[in-house]
Amino acid sequence: MKHRSGFTLIELLIVVAIIGILAAIAVPNFMNARVRSKVARVQAESRSLVQAYLLYRLDNNLWPPHIDGDPAQHRFVTTPIAYMTGSVYDPFQEKLTSGQVQVIENTRNQYHMEPVRPWVLQWFEPVQQRYSRFVAELRNSAYGVQSFGPDRDFDWGELYDASNGTTSNGDMYTLAGGQFTSPN
Repeated sequence: MKHRSGFTLIELLIVVAIIGILAAIAVPNFMNARVRSKVARVQAESRSLVQAYLLYRLDNNLWPPHIDGDPAQHRFVTTPIAYMTGSVYDPFQEKLTSGQVQVIENTRNQYHMEPVRPWVLQWFEPVQQRYSRFVAELRNSAYGVQSFGPDRDFDWGELYDASNGTTSNGDMYTLAGGQFTSPN
C-alpha cells in the first residue's frame, strides 16, 4: 500500500482558522495605525503652516490676507518668499464627496486658515468649561489652522481629543500665538 503525503482536511481548516484569527487581530490595528499617522501628519503640517504665517507676520508686520474660497489659500506664504515650499493639504479631506462635508468647493483638501475674530470665539461658548485652556489660548491668538480630524467633517465648537484614540469626533486646531496641543 502506497502512503500519500499531504495535509488532511482538518489540518487545512485549522490553518485557515488560525490565519483568520490573526487577520481579525491585525487589520483593526493596521487601520488605527493609519489614522494615528494622519493625526501626526496634521499636527506636523499645521505647526509648519503656523510657523510660516508667523514668519510672514514678522517680515511684513501684518498677517497674510484671508480670502475665503481662495483656491490657493496658502499662496502668501509660498510665493514670492517661500516660507513654505508649497501648499499642504488636509489628509482627512482626501476623497470626500460634497455630501460628506460642507466646505467651499475651491478650497477642498487645503487646511483652513482662519483669523481669530470675536465670532470664532462664539463657536466655543457652549463648551467653554470643557475646553477652557483652548478658549484662553484662542483669545490670545491671531490666526488658527483647522483640520477636519478623523471624523472628516466640521464640528463647530468640538475639538479632537487625541487621548480618545482614533474614534474622537471634533476638529483639530493649531493656533498662531498660542500652541494648542490638547483640549483640556
